[in-house]
Amino acid sequence: MDSFQIHPNIYTLAILINSFSHLNRVDFAFSVLAKILKLGHRPNTATFNTLTRGLCVEEGKIGEALSLFDKMVVEGFQLNVFTYGTLMDGFCRVGNTSAAIKLSRSMEQGNCQPNVVVYTSMIDRLCKDKQLIEALSLFSEMITKGISPYIFTYDSDNSCSM
Repeated sequence: MDSFQIHPNIYTLAILINSFSHLNRVDFAFSVLAKILKLGHRPNTATFNTLTRGLCVEEGKIGEALSLFDKMVVEGFQLNVFTYGTLMDGFCRVGNTSAAIKLSRSMEQGNCQPNVVVYTSMIDRLCKDKQLIEALSLFSEMITKGISPYIFTYDSDNSCSM
């Protein structure tokens, strides 16, 4: 950007982070984060959510995503349902549903509550892992909390082969 005499700001740099993350080039996204910090800007939760998502979709990077999540907590960033949901989905993608459920419990202890997307992600993984009782338990919990399932939730439930 500098070579084209375009002066980057926090918004253009956040767009670059998002783009690199979608291209599975999280390494470049973190380079842009370094540029943000060098310029004296403070990235926001959305920027870190994007980086977390990028790490979660790259194979073998879930540990780095968890480390980034922990740093966000330590630095005092306001975590939201997307922050938690992204990491929980990452855990589910690698088959670590127990870590996702544990994270959802810690989420509930804070000021954030799981939504239908979070529950559906965990139910889907439990069904794929043939953990039918656990999947039905989460489904019931979701209903009890007044969270209405949507078509993908039912689709996950059907894949449990009941």
